[in-house]
Amino acid sequence: MLTAVLLLCLLSGCASTSPGGGEGKGSSILPWSTSGVKIGYIRSDVISQRYTDYRDADNALRADNRKWLEEAEEMEKEINRREAELEDLSLILSTDRKERLQQELVEARRNLQKFRHETWYDENSSYIKRRRELMESIDARVNDAIWKVAKGEGFDVVFDTVAGNIVYVKPEMDLTEKVLEELED
Repeated sequence: MLTAVLLLCLLSGCASTSPGGGEGKGSSILPWSTSGVKIGYIRSDVISQRYTDYRDADNALRADNRKWLEEAEEMEKEINRREAELEDLSLILSTDRKERLQQELVEARRNLQKFRHETWYDENSSYIKRRRELMESIDARVNDAIWKVAKGEGFDVVFDTVAGNIVYVKPEMDLTEKVLEELED
């Protein structure tokens, strides 16, 4: 949302409006005026579709994910089979045997839940680890290419229209140190 507001502000010229609403030289509410800011954008979906290395890594990740989904599905089928078997045999099983089978089912459900959590939902899940392994170097190459093109073409700000992120900002526009200095005063 902030990205959209900033972009609208830059394009409409509100960056040169003073905080009090009046126009004036040197009264910009942003550290630059719109008259010299060069803004560009990328479409990360197109990059991910057309960059062969990215596509290959994504296909490998999808194949691994399909394998994990099949494994979870098999575990679930086995649980369902055992539940049906327990229900069918419940009248002829001893109380002890029934309780043991029910406990085994509880343990099987717990194992399925643990498998799903460790595979997809944990911050160190198999999916996250595999994605990092496959994509980290590719993401770095894409980011390097974005920065190289942005600097080479003289862009001040580059957006990703798909993710809504700012993917490049001219380093001279960073106000972090000045804000920290102001806070220390």
